[in-house]
Amino acid sequence: MRVTETIKRDQVLGNIQRNAQKLQDLQLEMATGQRINKPSDDPLGATMAQDIVTNISKQRQRLANLADSISWLERSEIELIKINEFLDKAKTLVMSQSTSSANEDTRNATAGEIKDIRDALFDAGNARSGKLYLFSGIKSLTPAIKHNHILQPAKVETEKIVQSDIRDLVDVTQFQAQFEGFSNNPYVLRITESGPWGRARYQISDDGGQNWGPELSLRPVVDMINPSGKESDQVKLKFSDDRGELQNKVNLLPDAFDFSSEKVEDFDISELGPVFPEGMEFVFTPNPPISFIGSPQKKETLIADGITVPVTVTANELLLGEGEIEVDTFSLLMSLERALETNDGSVLAEKLQELELALEQVLKQRAFIGNTMRDLQEAQQKQEVQIFDQERRLSEIRDADLAESALHLKTAELNNRVSLDAGSRLIQPSLTDFLR
Repeated sequence: MRVTETIKRDQVLGNIQRNAQKLQDLQLEMATGQRINKPSDDPLGATMAQDIVTNISKQRQRLANLADSISWLERSEIELIKINEFLDKAKTLVMSQSTSSANEDTRNATAGEIKDIRDALFDAGNARSGKLYLFSGIKSLTPAIKHNHILQPAKVETEKIVQSDIRDLVDVTQFQAQFEGFSNNPYVLRITESGPWGRARYQISDDGGQNWGPELSLRPVVDMINPSGKESDQVKLKFSDDRGELQNKVNLLPDAFDFSSEKVEDFDISELGPVFPEGMEFVFTPNPPISFIGSPQKKETLIADGITVPVTVTANELLLGEGEIEVDTFSLLMSLERALETNDGSVLAEKLQELELALEQVLKQRAFIGNTMRDLQEAQQKQEVQIFDQERRLSEIRDADLAESALHLKTAELNNRVSLDAGSRLIQPSLTDFLR
């Protein structure tokens, strides 16, 4: 093979270029501290490093979510402590007023304090962390609970009317009525004897029609209570016209008619207003003072692959009660308030056990929060260990040995200098040198 000057020049320049590239790569490795700065440095290592970086990113996001959930639970626990204190105060007040030493004046004053506690519990039930409501489940942008209106239209049922000839003629709109009051009882008023005001007879059930009270004469205002049934919640059924006024205020009833008496005077039936047919029912939809409007579905957080835990407490299970043995705290406080205002010490003593149940509901949720926080903190520690292991593995793959890199850099610098010096001697002398 004939070696020409061109071949020598190309080889010299190629060697110089390779040595310069090697020197540049080593300088970049020293500057970044990483031996893999582009995929071509180590294709397999670059792929493994990218997978590890992706896993670390996911684990750090999970760690951030765990920290947010722990913060959320800590904020919830603060509100639960306040709720516990409110109920403890209510219990102390009721115990002090259920003794023989209490009197009407002290109980009236205490009724005001119970109302204040009820208002404070409502605010606690709608507590927020920033713009998010703590006890609304996954509907954290909406309040957890709301006040219900004391009035609601009565549902008029005509299916059980026994006189078919009257049923065909009944105009339900003439029996406009509304309930006034709060209760969880499914009240039903049933007409047992046809007739107009004062002559129609009725019975009341406070359990949806299973048990009925005594027969009484129908009045424009009816106290919804079964004497042999549940405690009275002071719900009233009021008949009205389309303007919301009682019938006797629009001259449909004789002025002399005495609705406070069971005795009915002789009047022209046509003057006493509409006839209530036997079998007609007026149905009360349970209407507690406070309703839960959040979501029963709870927010969850991921603690491990495929494993999530709920991190919220709902106001429904905390204050309103979900099971048969649990307590609607707001209805309970309202009944205590009524008992204090009416100076009824026996009711106060009976309600102490329900107050204990209300406190147990709160303590149950505090225990849930405590256990969940412990689980999240353990998961947080595991995530931190996993991230540390992944970062160590990433360092083994990607990071450079600086001492070794420094030695290689010195060698590359020497090689580069030598290649430049050798190249300067191998390249063809100039025409001036050749002619000397």
